[in-house]
Amino acid sequence: MQHKKIFIAYQDDLGVRSLATYFHGQGYRVETVKVLSEMIKKVRNGQHQVLLLDDEIEGLKACDVVSLLKKVNSKIQVIMISSEESLGLVRRLRGAGIFYQAMKPIDLEEIRSAVQCAFGKIERENEKEGFFSFLIPKLAPA
Repeated sequence: MQHKKIFIAYQDDLGVRSLATYFHGQGYRVETVKVLSEMIKKVRNGQHQVLLLDDEIEGLKACDVVSLLKKVNSKIQVIMISSEESLGLVRRLRGAGIFYQAMKPIDLEEIRSAVQCAFGKIERENEKEGFFSFLIPKLAPA
């Protein structure tokens, strides 16, 4: 069985430690990062399926980062953990392509449920790609 991989980009040391410990205990492979360039590199390689994202990384707001991450890897499911709940922010985040927005302080059960749903979505999308995948047009080799 392939391990499910979670990527945590979170600024608060205590928060990242509690999230990493919790999900590691749940059987997930967990990797953490605090640097935006490293996060983009890891998202680009496509090995991580779900990203838990703080509302700010290196001074950049997450809503600006999410659209960049989705361009780099459109299949990654982003769960944002935010301290702000304005309607404008929610609209921008949904438009950028987040999967779920959780509020601070962190409720581990809420995040766990969102992660499970994100992996469920990934599995459903992978089934669709495999089922009748020969009908999807692809470029012919030159």
